[in-house]
Amino acid sequence: MATNNDKIQFRGADEKRASQRLSEMRLGGINISELAREGLKEKLREALSNEERVELHQQYLDGELDEGVAKILIGDLLEDIEREREAVGKAETLSTDGVFQNE
Repeated sequence: MATNNDKIQFRGADEKRASQRLSEMRLGGINISELAREGLKEKLREALSNEERVELHQQYLDGELDEGVAKILIGDLLEDIEREREAVGKAETLSTDGVFQNE
């Protein structure tokens, strides 16, 4: 069973040498682990179909998908939904006094 401390490993000799070269060029180097995390997150999101995104969102709403995993896989969707909720909440508090409706 996978644990939170499990490593994701792959053979990437050229990628390793490329990252080392870039790190050598920059004062203070680069954070290779952070680049790898962000790159993996980006590729995971790209790999999802729209149907899978909807399914994952529903699993998140149902409590079947943990928030950390949801943020990685569909974080942009979660952010969009939260913005929509905030906008609807603000719209609901707007006063309708003085608004006329033709019937």
